[in-house]
Amino acid sequence: MSDPVASALLFTVAIAYLAGAVVVTTSLVKVLASWSAAWRTRRHVAPVDDALQSRAAAAIAAVAALANVAPPATEVVAYLGMPTGDDDRRAGDGGLAVTRFRAGRPATVVFAQVALTGLSWAAVQSLAAHELAHVIRRERSSAAARYGWLVGYLVLMLSGAGLTVVAVVAAPQLAGPARLATMIAAVAFLALQVAFDRREEISADLFAVDLTRDLEAAAELMRFYEENVAKPLPAGRLGRARALLERRWFATHPDPQTRLSAMRRHVVDQQAD
Repeated sequence: MSDPVASALLFTVAIAYLAGAVVVTTSLVKVLASWSAAWRTRRHVAPVDDALQSRAAAAIAAVAALANVAPPATEVVAYLGMPTGDDDRRAGDGGLAVTRFRAGRPATVVFAQVALTGLSWAAVQSLAAHELAHVIRRERSSAAARYGWLVGYLVLMLSGAGLTVVAVVAAPQLAGPARLATMIAAVAFLALQVAFDRREEISADLFAVDLTRDLEAAAELMRFYEENVAKPLPAGRLGRARALLERRWFATHPDPQTRLSAMRRHVVDQQAD
């Protein structure tokens, strides 16, 4: 291999390796930041009105009855995630509702207060049905299915690290390609996980619209999410590009309009059958 070709290959490997490291590090930082935000919020939220607690429980009970399953526990908090700090956007950055799964405990659907005060009853039921879909999926899946991706990712990274060490010792000229292959596989694995999460969100949306038969309520919910939770794009060109990149490659939830379009297509397909 000529020197220019070898230099170009080495440069490409270095850039790809660095880019992969940035992607992996960014993903880990986002997870840790999310955990930290949720922990701080749970420590400092004010008590929520009992009427809202009853409203949340009633919404879950209503959709659980439609699905013919036992209703999960519910909880209401002032904010999910961290408050946005904007009086016009009353929700936290953690969304409108989330389902918490803890080892040895039943699932709990946690609602943000703004979801119960700002949405119509039909839209609250649509939100509850979406979270109920996650509960049902979790209850019907095995532990191997839930944690298999994590085990697979760790095996992949350890195998790649071992291959790289062997290459460095036995064939140094292959160390760069070995690192490149490891990082490409790791990034691809993370991309697949994000794609799987998005598919699960769409599946929960379709379950909700099947259960409630109310596409207008789903549309109200998506609009409310856009207006109160989804982060607006920054004004600067660089910030806007970064935000679009994050939405495209790192967001586990699809864009609200994408979700609504999927629900509309689903309803049309069902009517055509």
